[in-house]
Amino acid sequence: MSAALDPITSEVIRNAYNAIADDMSAMIARSAYSPIIYEAHDYGIALFDRQARLLGQYAGLPLFTGGLDAGLKATIARYGLENLKAGDVYTVNDTFITGGHLNDVDVIGVIADEGEVLGFIAIRAHWADIGTAEPGFPVNSRNIFQEGVRWGPTRIVEGGAFVRDVIDLLCLNSRVPRTLMGDLKAQLAAIRLGSERMIWLKNRFGQDTIEACAQQIFDTTERKFRAFIASIPDGVYTAEGCSDDDGVTDDPVEAKVTVTIAGDTMTVDTHGSSKQRAGNLNTGFANTVSAVRLALALLYPDAEPDINDGSFRAIEVLAEPGSIYAAEAPAPCMRPHPVMLLIDLIIKALSDVLPEHVAAGLPGDSWNIFLMGTDPASGKRFTCGESLDGGWGASARGDGPSAVIHSAAGDFRNMPVETLEHSAPVLIRRLELGVDSGGAGTYRGGQNCVKEYEALAPMTATLHFDRAKTPEWGLFGGEDGAPSCVTVYTAEKPEGFIVRKVEQLPLAKGDRFVAETGGGGGYGPYSERSAQARAADLADGIVSAPAST
Repeated sequence: MSAALDPITSEVIRNAYNAIADDMSAMIARSAYSPIIYEAHDYGIALFDRQARLLGQYAGLPLFTGGLDAGLKATIARYGLENLKAGDVYTVNDTFITGGHLNDVDVIGVIADEGEVLGFIAIRAHWADIGTAEPGFPVNSRNIFQEGVRWGPTRIVEGGAFVRDVIDLLCLNSRVPRTLMGDLKAQLAAIRLGSERMIWLKNRFGQDTIEACAQQIFDTTERKFRAFIASIPDGVYTAEGCSDDDGVTDDPVEAKVTVTIAGDTMTVDTHGSSKQRAGNLNTGFANTVSAVRLALALLYPDAEPDINDGSFRAIEVLAEPGSIYAAEAPAPCMRPHPVMLLIDLIIKALSDVLPEHVAAGLPGDSWNIFLMGTDPASGKRFTCGESLDGGWGASARGDGPSAVIHSAAGDFRNMPVETLEHSAPVLIRRLELGVDSGGAGTYRGGQNCVKEYEALAPMTATLHFDRAKTPEWGLFGGEDGAPSCVTVYTAEKPEGFIVRKVEQLPLAKGDRFVAETGGGGGYGPYSERSAQARAADLADGIVSAPAST
C-alpha cells in the first residue's frame, strides 16, 4: 500500500467528510429563519464526488440523505457535467425526481477549483410555504398541483449571483417570502462553507490521494455491508401492514414488503402494496429507495455505521410504477407515511432471522401539528408546525426509549415549548409521557408523548396522526403500543371528540386539544419481565396499578 493510501490517511479523510457536513449543519441551524429548520433540524446534508457518489453526510433526517443523490443525478443529466461551474447552485423539489414532498427543497452546489469540478454538496430542507392550496402542511390535497410550486433541476445561482427571475418566481408563490429567502440563504451559506472546506482538503492531500482514498472507503464499506447481509440466512421474508387511510376515504392503505436474501445481496420488493391513492400518502420511488437504505442501516450491528456510496451497493429496490411506493404524476405526495411503515416492515420481515438486531414496532409516523391564523397582538399572520415524538420499540437489549422522533428522522428534534408559544398565540398546558402507552413485554416499549394545546386566539389546526389501525407492534410475544389520537375540546363539545387527520380545523379562543402519539411495541412475553422491572414501572409512573400485574 502506498503512503497516500495508508489507513490513517484514509480514516482522516473519511472523518473529514462527516466533520465538514457537521460544520455545515451548525451554519444552517444558526442562520435559518424557520423554527422547523433551526430548532427541529428538518434538513439533511450530503457531500458527493464528481461522479455523484456519496462521500459523507450530516444525517439530520436520514431519510433525506439516503435520497439526495437522485436530485443531483437529475441535475447533472439536465445540464451536463461540462456546464456546471464554480459559483453555480441548482435547486429541485419535484417529488417524482427526489421522492420528497414539495416543501422538501434540494439546493445543490458545485465544488470546483481551478476550473475543475471536484464534487457537489446537496442540502435538503423543509421550506415553510411554497404556495400550497392551503397554508401549512395540507392533509386534503388531491393532486400534486395543490401541494405547491413544483420544479425540476433549475439554476438558482450563476457565477455567485442570484438568477433573479427564478428567485422572484419562488417568492411570489410563497406566503412567507422573507422566511423562504432566509432559509435559502442559510443553505447557500452552508454550501459556501462546505465548498471551502472541500477545496482545502484537496489542497492538503492532493486530488489523486483524495480520489484513491474515496475509492478505498467505498470498497471497504461495501465489504462490511455485504458481510452483514451474507450473515442472514438465504430466504424470502415478508411482512405487511397498512396506513390508516389516505385522507379521502376510510379504506386502509395496504403496504407489503418482500425481502430476498441471496448470498451477500438483498432485494426489497414492494409489489402487492396499494396502487397510488387519491389522498396524499403516495411517494416518489427515490423516497422508497432511501427508506430501504435506512432500514438496512438500522439493522446493521454497528450503532453508527459508515454511510457512503459503498453502503448500499448490495441492495436492489423494486416497486410497481403507479403504486404508493412509485407514484406517478399527478398523484398527491404531501404526506408519504407509508415509507416510514416500509422501514418498520423490513425490520419485522427479518425479525425471525435477526432477533438480536431488530426492535419491535417503531414510531412510524411524523404526527404533525400545524397552527395557522393571525396573532391579535401583532396583527401578523403565523404558520408554525411541529412533529411530535413517540415510543421506540423494545429489543433484545432492553426497553424501548420514550419520546423519540420517528424512524425516518434521526437528529430531528422536538420543538421547545417556549419556541412554539413565541411563534403562535398558544399555551401548552402539559407535555408529558403517556401512562400505559408502551407495549408490555419482557422488555417494554417506549412511552408516547402527550401534549395539550390551548388556543389563546382564533386559529385553525391541521393534524395528521396515523398508526391507529396498525399500531407499533410487539415482537416475540410482546404487546402492541398505544395507538395515536387527538382529542379536541370546544365550547360546543366540552366532552371532547377524537380526530386524527383533519385540514384547517377551526379553534376558538379557549379551545383545547390533547395530542397523543403512538407507544413503542414490546419485545418478548410479559410473563418473563422481571419482578424488579415491574415494580420500577409502577414506581416511575410508566404504568398504572391495574397494568402492573
